Amino acid sequence: MIAIVDDDRAVREALLDLLQVEGLSARMFENGAAYLADAHCLDFHCVITDVRMPEMDGLELQRRLRACGSTIPVIFITSSVNEGTRERALSDGAIAWFTKPVANEELLFELRTALRDPGARK
Repeated sequence: MIAIVDDDRAVREALLDLLQVEGLSARMFENGAAYLADAHCLDFHCVITDVRMPEMDGLELQRRLRACGSTIPVIFITSSVNEGTRERALSDGAIAWFTKPVANEELLFELRTALRDPGARK
């Protein structure tokens, strides 16, 4: 199961459609706080998230996952082009960073790599 965490409903739905077409199961969350409030948040196999969201951004979500010992792979898809933010996300363990719009093939490649071998990119 893949978590899609993005405050933009259209982005969440487009990602959900893409993953379902590829035979992958996913659930949508409107921000990091909503994701962490889910009783099964640590059972997901990957998190695809935006950086900028209300309540809790993607960087804070990743930080909290790591702080509780989670090694769930995190993929960022964002409109942010801030190189410092990108470097921080990757140094904190994100497996990929994509600037919107992302090519479906590139996203699916990184996602399948993460699902096949979650520890390969750490």
